[in-house]
Amino acid sequence: MFCNQCEMSMVGGCGSNGQVAGTCGKDETLANLQDTMIYGLKGLAAYREHLNELAPTETKNIDDIISETLYFTLTNVNFNFDDHIKQLMKVGTAGCEVMDKLSNAHTSKFGIPTPVSVSQNMVEGKAILVSGHNLEMFENLLKATEGKGINVYTHSEMLPAHGYPEFKKYKHLKGNVGKAWFDQVQLMKKFKGTFVVNTNCIVPPKKGADYIDRVFTYKIVGIEGGTPIENNDFSELIEKTLACEDTVMEENLTLSTGHHYKTILTLAPQILEAIQAGKIKQFFVIAGCDAPGKAGNYYREMAENLPKDCVIITSSCGKFRFNDIDFGNIEGTDIPRYLDLGQCNDSNGAIEIAKAISGALNIPINDLPISIVLSWMEQKAVIVLLSLFSLGIKNIYLGPKAPEFISDDIFNFLVETFDLHYTGDAKQDLEALLIN
Repeated sequence: MFCNQCEMSMVGGCGSNGQVAGTCGKDETLANLQDTMIYGLKGLAAYREHLNELAPTETKNIDDIISETLYFTLTNVNFNFDDHIKQLMKVGTAGCEVMDKLSNAHTSKFGIPTPVSVSQNMVEGKAILVSGHNLEMFENLLKATEGKGINVYTHSEMLPAHGYPEFKKYKHLKGNVGKAWFDQVQLMKKFKGTFVVNTNCIVPPKKGADYIDRVFTYKIVGIEGGTPIENNDFSELIEKTLACEDTVMEENLTLSTGHHYKTILTLAPQILEAIQAGKIKQFFVIAGCDAPGKAGNYYREMAENLPKDCVIITSSCGKFRFNDIDFGNIEGTDIPRYLDLGQCNDSNGAIEIAKAISGALNIPINDLPISIVLSWMEQKAVIVLLSLFSLGIKNIYLGPKAPEFISDDIFNFLVETFDLHYTGDAKQDLEALLIN
């Protein structure tokens, strides 16, 4: 097998003559930029897939940018650094579009979410635990299991489903179990029912795991030994669930979700009044994709040390580092200090809130008292970050560590252009971020 660009055998990679292994002789910095494009496209394609299920006529422009960008990565002979940045901004623009359209598709079909308290780790009876992002599949599952004597629970990014009016009407939708995606293996050892993963955030069980026969997957998700759900036929899942032993989990905990931006914007007059009265001094967007390890505790430390006049805006699974904390309300108001906008694809909500505040106060977005601190893990976090850059958002703190494809040259450009920072010590970063 040969590479058309460098006419070298691709066995072992293109690493001779000082070239970067695996990049077909491309300049290292440009190859890293193209890696960023590919990861961004993966996240973009994931959101596009959900949008296509709900509104297939809305995806053309997004599809065009995906194909154009993939074509772009075939070569960099005629493209320089600036051309690559321009293409990355196109990908970011498509990210904004797909999140906006997906948000509208979700609210059009399932209603606008409203705040709700969800029981955490309280499980009884025959039970299905659903992990992932796919709300269309989730509704089909709820319909199929209604009246079957089965309780349905959410895990990780499915938590926000509890806020949608169309899902609230299903009495057998109970609570949430577990935290971010990577606790799946330990969780399935405790959870005695079946486990459904409907998007890519899955931890493959070790070979011989005694729960593998209780794991079901959906569409492109697949693991060795798991049972695929095909054509929305849940009969095998239902049969297996009823054959499982009952699950009993009892923890006296609740989580809050359902603060979709369309709901938050109804509070705009109260929020503006609180800002003008000095009751709200600053907003902190603390969001992103969580990863295993102690480094993620940074986000909890920052959240729990915020002054009482600060509001936390969050989304994605990174919130599970701190969403068990009761942050209360802004003093003298009914405005919650903790606002869970939803899944990672609901990250556009923070921008919509910022736009509304910017317009009302006649202050540019980058001059608003809003600080952004993101956790970076996988492809969907990449497309969210590119979306923010495409909007010109600056002064973002990013951690807990940089992806390998962010080289010194790329990082220096992001610092100069977008005032990007890597996270360090939570208390020191907070001190730098707080407005006096």
